[in-house]
Order: sequence, then structure tokens, then C-alpha cells
Amino acid sequence: MELRFTVWQFVRLMVHIEERTDPPKSLATLLTAWGDIWQSLDADLADLAERDFDAYSELMMDQEVVIDDATLDQAHAAQQAVEEIMAIMDRTIKSEEDPASKSERDPEHLQSLKFERRELRQLARKLGRIE
Repeated sequence: MELRFTVWQFVRLMVHIEERTDPPKSLATLLTAWGDIWQSLDADLADLAERDFDAYSELMMDQEVVIDDATLDQAHAAQQAVEEIMAIMDRTIKSEEDPASKSERDPEHLQSLKFERRELRQLARKLGRIE
């Protein structure tokens, strides 16, 4: 089956998995299965970030990563990871909105987080409907 991610969504997903010290097997298999795509994309993004920020932004926001041969298990594992990412984002958003929070308020950062959270919710729903 085919899975499509906006590049920034795929980056969020793969970084989340990489940062886990002991990811569950379902998530670790994504890193193995999609590792070549991820390594190539990560290198391209690092290069563009240094030499052409407009192209970097365009790649992150306007292009897709297409996994042509994804399995149902991979789709469900990706959904699991996206839901974990959303839970982390929810805590960050709540903390930044809390009037008692001592963190410095950045309205643009908060709006960006809320945008990403909405987009990830749509992705999680789409992945959850795959049978």
C-alpha cells in the first residue's frame, strides 16, 4: 500500500523514533524499513538548511515522502508514533498556555505547534482508517 507524508511529518515521525532510547519493536521496524529514505532525506535537508533556506522550507512544507510498499503493520506503527508525538505536543501547548508557566511566551511558536498538532491529528486519523 502507499503511504504519503508531508516531509515535515515524516521528519517528526523519524526523529521521534530515533530519540527513543528503547523503542517498541513496531517503531524500530519503521526505522529499519524506511531508514534509507530517512537518511537520504535528512542529508538533503541538512545540505539545504546550510545553503538555500527557501528550498529547505519548500521541501519541508510542500513536498511529500511516498512509501510505495508500506504494510498494514507499518501504517499502524506510524499511527502509534504520531499519537505519541501529539501527546507530547499537547503537554507543550498546555504548558505554554498556562498563565502560571514560567516559560517565555512565544505566540508564533504556540501557533506553529497548534498548526502541526492539527495536521498530525488528520494524519493519525488517515493512518487509523487503513485496513
